[in-house]
Amino acid sequence: MDSVLGLVRHKGNAALFSAVEMSIVSTLAGTPLHLHAEGLRGTGKTTILRAARRVLPRIRRVKGCLYNCDPDAPHCPQHRGLDPEALARIGSEWVTIPFLEISHSAKVGTVVGSIDLGRLVSPTDPAAALLPGTLPQAHRGIVLVDEVNRLAETSPELADILLDAMGTRPGRVQIEETGLPAVEIPLVVSVWAASNPDEDPGPLEEIRRQLSDRFDFVIPTGRPDDAAVVDTILARLEGLTAAPPDEEALEACRARLAERAGALRDVSVPAWLRSEVAGLYTRFGLESLRSVQAMLRGARLSACLAGRSEATWEDLAAVAPLALHHRVDGDTLARALQHLRGVPGARAHGEGGFAGRGPGSVAVAAPATPAGALARPGAPPVGAAAPPGLATPGPGAGDAPPAAPLADRTPAAAGEGRGGQAAAAPGTAPGRGAGRPDVPPLWQRLWSYLRRRGSQAGDGSSAAAVSVDPARHPPAAPPHRARPLWKLPDRLLVSTEDDLRRRR
Repeated sequence: MDSVLGLVRHKGNAALFSAVEMSIVSTLAGTPLHLHAEGLRGTGKTTILRAARRVLPRIRRVKGCLYNCDPDAPHCPQHRGLDPEALARIGSEWVTIPFLEISHSAKVGTVVGSIDLGRLVSPTDPAAALLPGTLPQAHRGIVLVDEVNRLAETSPELADILLDAMGTRPGRVQIEETGLPAVEIPLVVSVWAASNPDEDPGPLEEIRRQLSDRFDFVIPTGRPDDAAVVDTILARLEGLTAAPPDEEALEACRARLAERAGALRDVSVPAWLRSEVAGLYTRFGLESLRSVQAMLRGARLSACLAGRSEATWEDLAAVAPLALHHRVDGDTLARALQHLRGVPGARAHGEGGFAGRGPGSVAVAAPATPAGALARPGAPPVGAAAPPGLATPGPGAGDAPPAAPLADRTPAAAGEGRGGQAAAAPGTAPGRGAGRPDVPPLWQRLWSYLRRRGSQAGDGSSAAAVSVDPARHPPAAPPHRARPLWKLPDRLLVSTEDDLRRRR
């Protein structure tokens, strides 16, 4: 999809491209898939999400219906009571999947709907009618919310509306106006969002955790760290290379996505894989059932895009980090991914862990940090591709190395600290996190993540925390997630001299 749109795919944004394809296919098949792209400003999150509208396939709707009613199952107040003969007289038409945006300045009436003043003051046929807002008009389509963390803080009433729209499948929106009965309309809308958790007001999961949990996947998006990739991006921005995509290529991409959406109903999840996901939920005490639902939904979509009729262990491993990233703390995420690698079911069914993936699929399976992505307490960023060292818990373990095809395609982004590329650990054996020379083993990547997290804490970070030689000390995650100051008891905020002496 990236080449068709004239964009550049690199290891910092590859997962976002693949997740967008998943969401388009799922939406076209009638099931929303909500995405949240997180990352530093200027990493292309919103650019990719907005560019995807050019490859959206078409849907069939009742002719002229602002609510995008499906002729086979009309749902809007105007058409849902009509018989097939009446619908046939109205006719149908093919339109592009709706793609609308909700801005921070939006009002409840523009998002949900309000009285149609044009109909109300009509000199020939005045009537009290409703004018659908952004969400009802985006039915069977996509709504984009840029800087969703800011919207959640400054417009809590809009966040409440999104909660209703995303809470169930289908969601719902209720239009209420004085003098008119309340109208509840079902919604099938995929919500795409982007945010920079490093800027005020902070990560969405800390501002409105309910809304954060509504997103099936959170995709950390990083900057490119290869000068050649940056040069290619600059050349395309200046129009020196890559002519604008032609309509024929765009139409071919639309046809491929539409064909995959039609095939999704035939993709199944085997019972053993579903049982393993259920065990993951209970073993690690996951709070939300949406996490495991997102894993299974993502595994089916991953298999569908790869042209398979059954989800595999590889598909689950690809989407699990995206489903867990915003729902668990860093330590739980690391342990869950290690558990996925060591579950007997993977080897018993011939999956062997993280094998190579086909073109266009998501390959994310480790708590690695893409270049430029943010490492923050509570949910470590997930890289755009699975580092080969994930198959290795650490030096001295007896697990088999990952399959060669994955090692050929995986980046070394996980080993990067703030100062650049991390060197491979001395004495690292081939196949033990060293599928490529520039990819350190898992224990060193986790240590690098903890160092970055400590360095972002400010000048008050302990110097000793980053001076220990990682070659001789295994990494250890903090036992608890950091708490904001307003959640601390008063006794910890105000201390007398006697209190301080006792603490010594």
